[in-house]
Amino acid sequence: MIVFLHIPKTAGSTFQFILENTFGLSACHADHAKQKIFRQEDFNFARKFFPGMKSLAGHSLLDPLALNVPDPFHITFLREPVARSFSHFQDTILTGGKTWSFEEFLKQQPNADNLHVRLMAGENNLDKAKKYLERCDFVGLTEKFDLSLHILEQLTPLPLNLNYKRRRTASTNVIRKKVVNDPRMIELAREHNQLDLALYDFAVQEIFPKFCAQAGFAPDSQVSSFDSYTTDRHWRYRLCHLYSLGVYRQFAKLRRNR
Repeated sequence: MIVFLHIPKTAGSTFQFILENTFGLSACHADHAKQKIFRQEDFNFARKFFPGMKSLAGHSLLDPLALNVPDPFHITFLREPVARSFSHFQDTILTGGKTWSFEEFLKQQPNADNLHVRLMAGENNLDKAKKYLERCDFVGLTEKFDLSLHILEQLTPLPLNLNYKRRRTASTNVIRKKVVNDPRMIELAREHNQLDLALYDFAVQEIFPKFCAQAGFAPDSQVSSFDSYTTDRHWRYRLCHLYSLGVYRQFAKLRRNR
């Protein structure tokens, strides 16, 4: 079973589409359970609705190695932490109806800093997050998304339809550009993401090259893009989406309210 830890703003929504478009009703999006942390009892409940589950994904898979999952194939993607932080800030403003400055975002948003480490380790523990990456069966980089997919194609135990249409991309980058061009904001983002910066460097220098070598690529290999779809109107994805929203999410809501 593919277990995908989705770090926000790392092209994870696009990869989630790949999973759901490949596996259809066998793809479970843990976030539909609406739990801050997706625990073992949540997984056991989800399997009743996805008896043939082939993938489990979501932001809420905090410390995913703690889950007892049959034959897990752990996957995650990392993104340069300052760029990820700025993109997270922009998304919060555009979709969350906030009027925060970047400084206010860092103070008010509970998951604004060191998000890679906290999701992988379940806490601000760099060593534990490194161990998670070492135990992952594949680790990709957002900046090398298509190369990452080509590598994954060679390593995955389950065949994947890797074609995609990029998802959750902002229609405007004006908000992000303001902070990207401000040296003070860049330094502030670095201060709030010291653990993530160390983890990202570890991934770039040691983890990603290891998977490149296993699949017969170099970290700077030039590859073709899988960005070939013009729409997400594909029946497996649509069926998975409808079932997850109309059935799984509703029963998960009843379970929470009991």
